[in-house]
Amino acid sequence: MQNNNLYLYPNIINARKNKYTQCELAELMGISQQEISRYEKGTVKAPINYIIDVADICGVSVDYILGRENRKTDNEDPDKEEVMKMYDRLTEKNKIRAAERIRTLLSIQEEN
Repeated sequence: MQNNNLYLYPNIINARKNKYTQCELAELMGISQQEISRYEKGTVKAPINYIIDVADICGVSVDYILGRENRKTDNEDPDKEEVMKMYDRLTEKNKIRAAERIRTLLSIQEEN
């Protein structure tokens, strides 16, 4: 069976896989796993309320699911938010030290 690309949303599977199985998402949404499978394969057009619900449940934007933006929302990475809060609490002198350490880590990472 050929997929109809009109109905295939580029990142809908990635958004779900980062958090849930099809069965888990189906249970959260009150629909069948088979229905989710049909939407993900593009054999059935996913209604807009499904796309919005997936975005909300998986912590991504609708634009991400539709392929209009490349990055997911910050909700996906709770550590990033925590690190930014800690950074904001640092003194100016310690912010400079933190930046230096980050640069060192990036340099080491690039070597590997």
